[in-house]
Amino acid sequence: MKKLVLTYWLTAMMVVAFAQQKETRKLSSFKGIKVSQAIDVYLKKGDKEEARIEIGPDSRLGLSDVLTDVSGATLRVHLDGGSWKRVDVKVYITYISLEKISASSAANVFADATIKCNSMEITASSAGSVEIAIDATSVTADASSAGRIELEGKTKSLDAEASSAGNVDAYSLESETVNAQASSAGSIKVVASKEIDAHASSGGDVRYRGNPSRTNTGSSSGGSVKKSN
Repeated sequence: MKKLVLTYWLTAMMVVAFAQQKETRKLSSFKGIKVSQAIDVYLKKGDKEEARIEIGPDSRLGLSDVLTDVSGATLRVHLDGGSWKRVDVKVYITYISLEKISASSAANVFADATIKCNSMEITASSAGSVEIAIDATSVTADASSAGRIELEGKTKSLDAEASSAGNVDAYSLESETVNAQASSAGSIKVVASKEIDAHASSGGDVRYRGNPSRTNTGSSSGGSVKKSN
């Protein structure tokens, strides 16, 4: 009986320990973030830069498998090694200022509040996604290979590009001037209040809202540029 009880408690302790894989790490200063390998990242502005790692109970990974390294003012959040089945990893990043966000290989990036900055560069590729609210003077958004970018907030200038089934949805981003280029089944949705330059080719699609005073649009090879309601 005692042996059974001991076995039970040892098993329970192992399950609890495994289920509670959490760690907070201090980070060097960074201005950009690159996330990959199916990791979910949640951004929050604060007065110190750090990362809180949480690994779900169904994941086969340990804390040492999740890497957070800063090089050249860019924070990379990725896994050690090439195998990343059953990832279930969430990383909560506290930043001071941010200018670049990149998500690839099925990684996802979210923000708990509007990111305020002068300029922001966003890329999503290989089924990666970025969903943020932003208040910036200029924004660049590039989605490729089934990458997805969803934006809300406001900016004076938006430069959007989508290719290879990439998707940029900026219907909730108030933009004054827009440059949109869609190709190879890429899709772009934007709002322009003053000016828009848009071109679509090879099955690319651009949809825009607003009443810009200047429009310059064109399409080729099955591409489509249309104003929508």
